[in-house]
Amino acid sequence: MYAKTRAWSACCTLAFCFSALASGCTLDKKDDDADAFREAVPQEQSVALSGPDSNSASATAAVGPTRRILGTTPAAQYAKWYGFTREMRRGVNQVTAGVLAGVWTILHVPPSAISKDSATWGPYTDELEPASYRFRVTRIAVDEYDYTLDGRPKASTSDADYRAVLTGHGYGKPHALHGQGDFTIDLDVAKALDPFAHPNDSGTVHIAYELPRDLLQNPDLLPRSITAKVDPEGEAVYTVESLAQRDHTGSIHVDAHVDIAETKDTKLEDVVIDSRWNATGAGRADIDFTGGDLPPSIPMVDAVECWGTDFTQSYYNDSVNFSPTVGEESACVYPSK
Repeated sequence: MYAKTRAWSACCTLAFCFSALASGCTLDKKDDDADAFREAVPQEQSVALSGPDSNSASATAAVGPTRRILGTTPAAQYAKWYGFTREMRRGVNQVTAGVLAGVWTILHVPPSAISKDSATWGPYTDELEPASYRFRVTRIAVDEYDYTLDGRPKASTSDADYRAVLTGHGYGKPHALHGQGDFTIDLDVAKALDPFAHPNDSGTVHIAYELPRDLLQNPDLLPRSITAKVDPEGEAVYTVESLAQRDHTGSIHVDAHVDIAETKDTKLEDVVIDSRWNATGAGRADIDFTGGDLPPSIPMVDAVECWGTDFTQSYYNDSVNFSPTVGEESACVYPSK
C-alpha cells in the first residue's frame, strides 16, 4: 500500500558543492547589508513537513535510519497507512533539505555583489561538478523578495545559459507577512545540469509555508503549516498538508493519485488520508480511496487505522474488508475522525 514514485537524490550534491566552495570564507561585518536579503529565505528545518515520528524521543528512536527513496515499504511492524504517509513526507523533506542546505551554506558567506535592491552569491564552480551555480535575491517591494538558485553548464560564461533550480518568494523581518512564503524546486533542471547526480529525478516540488514570525531564524518554534505539492513527470502526483502545534500534536492531510498496491505495478487510485497524532506519536488515520483497481461494484473504500507510540497497528477496519480487521477501535488514541 505504498506510493509508486521514483527515487530522488534530494539534490544533496548542491550542498556538498557549496560547502567545499565556501569552506574558506567567513562572514564579514561589511556583509551586514545582506542580512535583509537573507531574511526572506527559509532554512531547511523550518519548512520540513512534520509527522508523528518527529515529536518524541521514543518516536525518533523507532523510525531507524533515513532512506532516500519515495514509496519504499517501511518495516513490517509499522502501521500501513502511517508508513504510506511517512514515506511521502520523508521524500519531500529530503529534496527540500538537499537544496536549502546548499543555499544556506553560501548565504553564510558575503555576497559576490550587492546593491540597494539585489544581492548575488556566486557563481561558484567545483572542479568535479558539471555545473556552476549562483544564488540571487531581489527586492520587489518594501521588505518583499524573490530569490532563485540558478545553474549553467560549467563551460558556459553566458548569463543566458542559467536555468532556475529553485525559485521562491518571501518577506523580510519588518514585513507583517514575515514567516510566510513559497518556493518551487525544478528537478528536471537539476537533472539537466547534473544527470549523474539526478538520474531518476523529474517534475517539480512546490512548498508553501506559514510559520511563526521568528521561525525562519529559529526552526524549533511552533505552530507551523506546510503544504507540499509533488508532481513528477509521468508519475504519481500528491499534495501533503502538515500542521504542527505547540503542544506537539499535529495533523496531515494527503490528497494523492498513486498506486496503493504492494507491488506498485497496477493502476493508480485516488487516495485521501487525514491523520492526527498526539505528543507521544500515537495517532489515527482516516482513509478513502477510489478508482484504480477497484471493481465498478465498489466505488469507494473507507478505512480507519490507528497506531500506538511504537507505530505498530493497534486497529484497522475498512468498509469492504479490503484488508482484514485488526484489533478494537477502543485502542485508538482518537475515537473518531
